[in-house]
Amino acid sequence: MSTRAYSSTVIPVPVSFAWKHLRDFSFPEKFFDSVESVTIEDDLPPTTVGATRVVTWKDGQTRTQRLLEVSDQYHRVVWEMEDSNPPAEFSACISTLQLERVTDTNSLFLKWSSDFSTDIPADLVLFEQRAYNQNLTDLGNHLVQLFEEAAAEVVSQAE
Repeated sequence: MSTRAYSSTVIPVPVSFAWKHLRDFSFPEKFFDSVESVTIEDDLPPTTVGATRVVTWKDGQTRTQRLLEVSDQYHRVVWEMEDSNPPAEFSACISTLQLERVTDTNSLFLKWSSDFSTDIPADLVLFEQRAYNQNLTDLGNHLVQLFEEAAAEVVSQAE
């Protein structure tokens, strides 16, 4: 049984533009309608390795996650789940959001993956993978909208 959930997509925005938004560990609050709030604890900036975020969904579920890596060189963010309420059906999870440049179009190739402990039920891996597909669709829609707004602002300033 695989204990990895993986999803990917191509979004028509430059990596550098998307990275400005996704390197911030509080990004879920800005991009996902199902998220009620994201709180960064310990008064650390949301780009500091070791920062802890509490993600609260609109259904009341919460997950506490610790930032393990923010790589400006490789455009990668990695975090681990520390706590979940209600309790998760697995004992450990490390997630990665990876941004890469599609060279012929200057678009974004975005990957979301998670490696779970072996105690995760197989159907939950599939559920998480479908959720990542939806998350990437939501991220793509928001990033394209933000990019178009930024481009329109540049044009209006040039006039």
